[in-house]
Amino acid sequence: MSSTVGAARQPAATAVAVKSRLLAGLLVVQIIVGFEFFWSVITKLVRGGFVTGLGADLQERVKAAPTWYASFANSVVVPHAHIFGYLIIAGELFIGITMIAAAIVWLVRWDTLSLAARSTLAALIALAAAGALLLNLNFHIANGATNPWQIGASAFDEAVDINMVFTLIDATILVVMVVILVSLRRSRQQAAD
Repeated sequence: MSSTVGAARQPAATAVAVKSRLLAGLLVVQIIVGFEFFWSVITKLVRGGFVTGLGADLQERVKAAPTWYASFANSVVVPHAHIFGYLIIAGELFIGITMIAAAIVWLVRWDTLSLAARSTLAALIALAAAGALLLNLNFHIANGATNPWQIGASAFDEAVDINMVFTLIDATILVVMVVILVSLRRSRQQAAD
C-alpha cells in the first residue's frame, strides 16, 4: 500500500517541479520584457525630445495605420501629445520596474512570502503585463501593422513585427498571472474555511 502511495506522489512531485521550471522560465522572459520597457525610458530621457516630438512623429506614423486609428490619434492624441508623452514614459517606467523587480522577488523570495504578499505580487505583474500589452498593441497598430502575419513591404522587413511578438508575450504573462491569482484566491478561501 505504501509503495502505491509513494508511486502516486512521485508523478505529482515531478509535475510540480516541471511547473516551477516553466514558471521560472516565464519570469526570466518577464525580466527581458521589463528591461525592454525600462531601457526605452532611459533612451527617451537620454536622447530627449520624446515628449515634444511625439505629436509630429505620430502624425507621420499613422499615415499607414488603419483609418479608425489614424482618426483617433490625430483628433485625441496629437493635440494632447505632451500629456500622452509623459503618460507613455510613466507607463513604460512602471512596467519596466514592476516586471523586473517582481520577477526577481518571485524567483528569490516566493517561498517566504505570505499568501497576501503573493497575491499582491501576482496582481502587480498582471497590471504591468496588461499595460505592456496595451502599449505594444498600440505601437503595432500605430506603425501601420494590423495583424501579426502581414507580408513586409520589402524583402528586408521583419517577418513579424516585434511589437506583436511582445504583445503575445505580454498576453501570456497576463493569462498566467490571472490563473495564479485565481489559484491563490482559492487557497486563501480554503485556509479561511
